[in-house]
Amino acid sequence: MKFAQLDQAIIRLTPDTYQHIAAWRWAARQDRVRCPHCLAPLRLHAGISFDPCFVHPEGSACEWQELHIPPEEWLGAQADPLIRQAFLSSAETGAAAVETAAALETAATLETTAAPEMAAAIETKAAIEMPASALPAAAEEDESISLGSFRLPKKRSIHTAEAGGRSAAEPPKPPLFRKRLKPKKATPHLAEKRDEPLHPQQREAVLATDGPLLILAGAGSGKTRVMTARTSHLIREHGLSPRQIMVVTFTTKAAEEIKQRLARQLPAGQARELVTGTFHSIFYRMLLFHQPDRWDQQRLLKKDWQKWRLLRESGAMAQSDLGSRKESEVLDALAVISRWKNEYLLPDAAALREPADDSERLAQQLYPLYEEAKSRAGWFDFDDMLIGCYELLRQNEEVLRRYQERITHVMIDEFQDINRIQYETVKLLAAPQNNLCVIGDDDQSIYGFRGSDPQYILGFTQDFPEARTITLEVNYRSRSSIVGLGFSLIGHNRSRWQKECLSYHAEEGDTYLFEPDDEEEQAARIVDEIRHRLGEGTPPGECAILYRTHESARPILEQLSEAGIPFHYSQEEDSFYQRQTVRWVLSYLRLALDPDDHASLKEILPTLYISQEMWNAVRSQAIIEDVPILHVLPKLPQWKAFQRKQLQTAADVLTAAASCPPAQALELIYEDCRLRDYLKKRAKERDDSRDSSADELQQLLSAAKRHETVAGFLQYIDQMARQEKEWRHQQPLPGEGVQVLSIHRAKGLEFDHVFLPDLVEGSLPHEYALDALRKGNQAALEEERRLLYVAITRARHSLCVGIPRERFGRRTRHSRFISEMGR
Repeated sequence: MKFAQLDQAIIRLTPDTYQHIAAWRWAARQDRVRCPHCLAPLRLHAGISFDPCFVHPEGSACEWQELHIPPEEWLGAQADPLIRQAFLSSAETGAAAVETAAALETAATLETTAAPEMAAAIETKAAIEMPASALPAAAEEDESISLGSFRLPKKRSIHTAEAGGRSAAEPPKPPLFRKRLKPKKATPHLAEKRDEPLHPQQREAVLATDGPLLILAGAGSGKTRVMTARTSHLIREHGLSPRQIMVVTFTTKAAEEIKQRLARQLPAGQARELVTGTFHSIFYRMLLFHQPDRWDQQRLLKKDWQKWRLLRESGAMAQSDLGSRKESEVLDALAVISRWKNEYLLPDAAALREPADDSERLAQQLYPLYEEAKSRAGWFDFDDMLIGCYELLRQNEEVLRRYQERITHVMIDEFQDINRIQYETVKLLAAPQNNLCVIGDDDQSIYGFRGSDPQYILGFTQDFPEARTITLEVNYRSRSSIVGLGFSLIGHNRSRWQKECLSYHAEEGDTYLFEPDDEEEQAARIVDEIRHRLGEGTPPGECAILYRTHESARPILEQLSEAGIPFHYSQEEDSFYQRQTVRWVLSYLRLALDPDDHASLKEILPTLYISQEMWNAVRSQAIIEDVPILHVLPKLPQWKAFQRKQLQTAADVLTAAASCPPAQALELIYEDCRLRDYLKKRAKERDDSRDSSADELQQLLSAAKRHETVAGFLQYIDQMARQEKEWRHQQPLPGEGVQVLSIHRAKGLEFDHVFLPDLVEGSLPHEYALDALRKGNQAALEEERRLLYVAITRARHSLCVGIPRERFGRRTRHSRFISEMGR
């Protein structure tokens, strides 16, 4: 249905009223939007690929529910006269009347909770925007219309013609509900589709078995098929033993997939003899065979927290000023150390580098201490496996010769993600025959933070001048528009192999761009679109939401949960509602509802500049006076005058906040309780350039706007916190849940329908890349562009790009990548 009844007015879904969708969606959740015929509550479905509509509850037998264009014959004598008249009025007038009524209702509420001038301002705005047909009938008898302190002259137009006969400027057209995103460069589709398992370039790659070979395999070009066919060809046609072939992949899953495919092509048992796995697994097996005492798996540091504990318990952190360093700072420095080790940059060499930032300065101090602590206790980490294997082969010529004689052919998958220590080890193993086949796509190099460098694939033919280069240019995965968007985008990178690109599919596919009001409405639109796709028979596992940073996931996860749609989601970061800033805000709200909530007051003591030592005094005084602990807080005689004044203000604000809408209550806490100032000061003292507290405050504010009371908002948060624990531990079966994951984790996967939220400046490209660009460094921006290219090329049939006009309470700008890839 395109029309519904909201309170006492009829609303209609037309392009002119789409701007009200977010407000109407929220009203529908409150059961205020109803069918004009049967008065059943309706829901607003507004996804992306379909026009928005009002939907009856499941199982409803209302005869109006199939209507999309409201014919007048349905407005018979049985209809309420007021509804009939409102229904026949224009969509614009109906929408404006609803908006005005809501504004006046807000003004009435604010008269008791906020400054009178604020209420008057809202009334003024409502009066200016109210159409003539929506004004009260009694006002026609007077020369002017009174709304609060504002008087609107009768029949006087607010927008008069300009001097000289020029008409007033036309009001801006409302934004489109969604737009087709067309690629700037259309990619041709494959002209001749042969009924063969391999197309010519793939066959050429399979048959090239001797000497160094570079296979540039674009997204969806069938590189796994080529790797499998090439391995099978070496065994079946050239008579090689599987034990002579080493196939290195970047994930265990990819290695298993190759083995499974080979098992269907080779005699029983041969696939199991293949030397295959990740760099770490293959190198570790070599180390374990030659040096079992040194590389006991029980001594492996697998997690960051284990490294942090080792540094603390070994006494290394007690040296110099390191003992005062926070865990997050140490973990950042350990990440730098890991990157240096992947570049085979040992402590002495690292100490000579000019540090780029505080993390690198701390890493220079920690690196030798960390290595010494590991050595004393007999521990090792994943990076040590790579260094250990490289040094074993380089220092023991007999061991190296044995491996070189046994392994005659080496094949490396995802070669664009290789780092220096891996590359140097592979070159040792492949010599002297150099039957080294590397397969990858420099356009998909996205792991710079781990030490990978696309220069290795770009410079492969310089290291091996005799190498052949074969390009797999046909994308079998994605529809042509999706291929075109990715190809148009990645062409703006300077450091890359130039390639041609063809789409196997002639069908264009669906590529949409939509601009919701904010991140909450963006999530609602995505969830409605997924619900629509599932209704058409799409399996949940074929829908994926790919985000750049975890901040984008929270509203999406919550709305998927509310909609009852199963999903897969995993992350190692703390829950949003368990972050320190968020816990402080929620404690303020809980204390507003219950001024005797001891746990909440104790939580926020640091934000009030009260030491933990004073806690017992505050609690004792509350017990002695038998009053709520919040009320006794400002009365302690120990406070200085300015402290007592500030604490009294905080108590008064919380008392008032209890009866405010939750968004207004948060603003009072942020400003009048000076929580925002405290967080800014805290970040400055810690010199924390990555402080996210401001964004966390805004995320809470955005979520609060969907609720009417503080109690309801807190109840919702408690429910989400419980459900988040379920998200982490009770995952649906594979294929039975929508995939919600970072773009980095999506590498190597593919889905029928892909959603990319938050394509705005500062998110993608990320702010750190923009900072680097301002300093003249293009490399980070190019990696961000490759990251988006990877995200786009995960999609088979449809791609939906979200650009919220506001994100975390701030106006946004379209990502520069939008104009690069499409129009």
